[in-house]
Amino acid sequence: MENRSLDIHDEKFIQDLRAGSNRAFALLFDHYAGKIYRFATKFGLGHEDAEGIIQDVFIKLWERKKSLDSQQNVNAYLYKIAKSYCIKRKKKLLLEKVFVLLETEGASLADPVALENDVIVNDFISLIYRWVAKLPKGQREVFELRNKEQLSMDEIAERLNIPKRKVENRMYQANKALRSKVAADKLLLWAGIGIIDFL
Repeated sequence: MENRSLDIHDEKFIQDLRAGSNRAFALLFDHYAGKIYRFATKFGLGHEDAEGIIQDVFIKLWERKKSLDSQQNVNAYLYKIAKSYCIKRKKKLLLEKVFVLLETEGASLADPVALENDVIVNDFISLIYRWVAKLPKGQREVFELRNKEQLSMDEIAERLNIPKRKVENRMYQANKALRSKVAADKLLLWAGIGIIDFL
């Protein structure tokens, strides 16, 4: 086996891979690494994340090599693993982004610079606003005026005819409650519950 050329579409190739052939694994890596990298970047992932996806995919493949079927479509199998890791990474990045926004004084969930205008972000923001609807009235008013109408703290204070300090306190409490909700539901978010599937 080690002295002949390898065909990744050949059943014997899968058998060799299952048997732990380093050459078969290296050939597969050389053939698909660049393709998986491009696939990951099309998901919106950066260079480092895309490189990480390549590593994750081939580690997973090596760990599961003995379960490969000789009739299995390697191409479809690798892209299935890659898509799964890309989705998980995008979810993690989105959670981190939301945490940063909720931690940043004056940050807005409607800020076009802070959040790219894509379906993942829009779906997540919709979930956030479902949580916002359950906040106490005062916190909900301040949060929506800040994030939906893009009013400053001073403008909100004037609109509600309350001290700016009270506006800041309500905003702080609202953000604190939402951070807690995001953290509490993190496992559900990772499982995709409450958000539509990504891609």
